[in-house]
Amino acid sequence: PPELTRLLNEYLTAMGRAILDQGGYVDKYIGDAIVAFWNAPLEQPDHARRAVMAALECQRILAAHREKWASDFGAQIHMRIGLNTGEAVVGNMGSEERFNYTVLGDAANLASRLEGANKFFGTYTMAADSVRQAAGDGFVWRRLGRIRVVGRQTPVTVWEPLGLDGAAAPDWLPSYDAALALAEQGRFADAAVAFEALATFDAASRVHADRCRRMAAQPPPAW
Repeated sequence: PPELTRLLNEYLTAMGRAILDQGGYVDKYIGDAIVAFWNAPLEQPDHARRAVMAALECQRILAAHREKWASDFGAQIHMRIGLNTGEAVVGNMGSEERFNYTVLGDAANLASRLEGANKFFGTYTMAADSVRQAAGDGFVWRRLGRIRVVGRQTPVTVWEPLGLDGAAAPDWLPSYDAALALAEQGRFADAAVAFEALATFDAASRVHADRCRRMAAQPPPAW
């Protein structure tokens, strides 16, 4: 227990600082998870950009600490992040005896769903299309596809931020985009082959390749 406590405190401190440095508000800790939001209590016109910057910085810090924490605590630490932007209710909520300044609403729920949806793609950071559009230029993105999360019937287009614009984009990104385009055209066998060429080093491509193989063997009635 003391080692777990020390690891969590070091981890949460490092992640919390990255969020605060980008003007985020740390809402709460839930076990080893952090809930944070922007644009309240003070308006931040560039809140989506700040959130993406914080996510990239959190992943960078974690990567920099991973070897040390593995040595100190015997565990390889990875984390998932979900990003969404939209209207939400923000304020003091709770009982008369105890309350928190927190955020509620579908926009916040979707961010949580996207955090979990990283498991499906083998990714670590996932953002809704609303974030990609609101964040503006300055980032390298790859489109993961369209997913339907629990509690929502309308599919959501999701993206992975790969880094800051100006940094070298991965040389495999054009091949990935071409493979995804084949899948969206319903050319599942061709898409499976294209994704398999990337599957040795990219978890999302492995997921897409497997899905395309299944759909090529049993095409959906409508696409």
